[in-house]
This record gives sequence, structure tokens and C-alpha cells, in this order.
Amino acid sequence: EMFRSLFSSMKSAPEGKGDVLFFIHGFNYKWSDSLVHLQKLHRLYVEPQESPVSHIVYFSWPSWGRQLRYWSDQEIALVSGQVLGRMFAKLVQFYRDVFGSSTMGVANPDRPEFCNRRIHLAAHSMGNQVLEQFMRTFSALGNYRIPVFGETLLLNADADWTALERGEPLYSLPCYSDRIHVYNHKGDDALGVSEHTKNSERRLGKHGPRRDGKSQIADRTIIVDSTELNGARGKRAADDMTLNSSARLCKPGQADDFLRVAKSVLPGGVGFRERLFDHWGYLHRPEVVADIWQVLRGLRSSKIAGRDGTNGVLYRLTPR
Repeated sequence: EMFRSLFSSMKSAPEGKGDVLFFIHGFNYKWSDSLVHLQKLHRLYVEPQESPVSHIVYFSWPSWGRQLRYWSDQEIALVSGQVLGRMFAKLVQFYRDVFGSSTMGVANPDRPEFCNRRIHLAAHSMGNQVLEQFMRTFSALGNYRIPVFGETLLLNADADWTALERGEPLYSLPCYSDRIHVYNHKGDDALGVSEHTKNSERRLGKHGPRRDGKSQIADRTIIVDSTELNGARGKRAADDMTLNSSARLCKPGQADDFLRVAKSVLPGGVGFRERLFDHWGYLHRPEVVADIWQVLRGLRSSKIAGRDGTNGVLYRLTPR
């Protein structure tokens, strides 16, 4: 019934809206923290017309919500990923029951038309460990390899930097998604702590995927490096860039208008936690928000405003 209700809402959405963003939060989120986080996501990714998203489905896995319970949260993340995998198996079965030409060999004359909206997937920080276990579980459930997702966003992933390589669970993400965008920041101090005190491998959301000539990541996997935002170390506040001055930098009708709107929904510049840790760019940095809007709208990677790219796989977000 949840899937049916969501489909009905997607189908009735106005032109340019109607997509769903399925979001997996990270480490150290109490239930009350999750509600505040969901409200922020709604303000940034549902309310602006520049985003095609009309609905957020938020997976609140039972984190302890304490800084010193990191390893406990890791254990819970694995179990939560298994539960999530089984839930998405039900989504695939919903697709087959509702949209299939037949069910159990019986013709389905009441099959509705597709709504032509998309379900996007995003995971932040330790939520990517939930996603890894989700992929292990989902892939092991049988014939469920259906491209359910549009865009997949790995946001400052607290996962090994080898997580996207052949043999690892996230390597098969392109089988279920149109594209994968990996957002990293080399100044991410939260992941620096994770890397040096809690995990043996470098973190994907800090360094990006390992690229030493031996690693191989799947096709349609795009790396977006946001390290250069707000100075080389990413520590300077954006308060000196007002909405009016940023608007003058944008030419009317061009995609840079995404940045202008992103600044308008992020009043006051970059938050203190983000300036300190560089870990929550998707909530605080207008360049990252504007980039994500364009990704969700399906723009070609090389056509997204605000990026510098070299080989069609690696892009850098530049301060504007």
C-alpha cells in the first residue's frame, strides 16, 4: 500500500517534479536528529522547483546517536542493510505485480502506465555501510536485478576507498542505477578521524576511489571532488558571498542559475560544523546542492555547470 500510494503521488505531480529521493542517513543520528535532518532535506531538495524531487523516503536506521558508539553503529548498520535489502525485494515484487503484463501466468488487463518519474538513492557517511550490506542482501535474494534507481549519490561515504571495485558489493550499483556520483572532500575531518582511529582503509568520501592503475570501478561511476570549495582547504566561510553579488555572476538563462537559487535556500553561508569538518556539503555548500539538483534532473555529467573535468569520470567543483 505504501508503494501504491507513492506511485499515485508521483503520477499526479506537476511537470518537472514527482521524483522520489530515498535517503540513508549516517552515524550518530538519534530519532529526533533524523526528524530535523529530514526537514532540512525537504527544504533543500523538495521545496525548490530546481529540484525534480517531490517526495523523500527516509530510512532511519537505529543509530545510538552518540559519538563514542561508532563501532556499535557499524554493527547496527550491517543488520539494517539486510532489512533494507528485503524491503526493496518487496518493491521489485510490486513492480512485477502492478506493471507486469501477467502475474503468475495470468494476464494483467489493469496494468497502469508508467509515471515516467524516477526513484533516486542517496547515502551519507556511514549510511554507505548500510548501502553495502543492502547490496549484498539484495543481490543474494535471487532474480531481482532490475534498474530500480535513477541517480545514486554516495555523499562523503564512510566506506573503504576500494568499495566500488570489482568483487565489492557497490561494484554492481550500475546494474540498479542510471549513474553513480561519488562526492568526496579531501579536507573531510570527520572521515579523517574514521580513517586513522576506527578503520584500516582510506575512506571513499575523503579520497575518492583508489586510482593506482590496478583498481577498476564500474562504468557510469562519476567522481565529484569538492575539495576546492571555499578555499584550498575548504575552511573559509561563504558569508562574504551574498545572494545579490552571486546573482550578478550568473548570466540569465544559463545553468549557473542553479547556484543562485541554491544560495537563496542556504541563507547565512556555510554552517559551523561544515566549515570545521567538510562532511555535510550536501546540506551547507551551495555549489554541492546546485550540482546535485543538476544530477537529479539528468543533465549529462560534462554539461553540469560549476564543474571542471578532465576525462569524463573525474570532476572538481569550483568556488563561485
